[in-house]
Amino acid sequence: MAKKQNDKKQFLQTKHKVDNSIEVQVNKNPGKTLMGRIVAWLIIIGTVCVPLATLIYIIVLASK
Repeated sequence: MAKKQNDKKQFLQTKHKVDNSIEVQVNKNPGKTLMGRIVAWLIIIGTVCVPLATLIYIIVLASK
């Protein structure tokens, strides 16, 4: 029996050019990976939820 070859591609692929520069190629959509989803949710929480909670906290302190 022949072994099955794993055709799973890597997330990042690097290539070396002739002029010794490095080219990085993304093979998957970052939004479809677990790490990409975690980063997206952290950005949403950091730009929406944290400032809103801080604003509410400041308003409560100012009203006392």
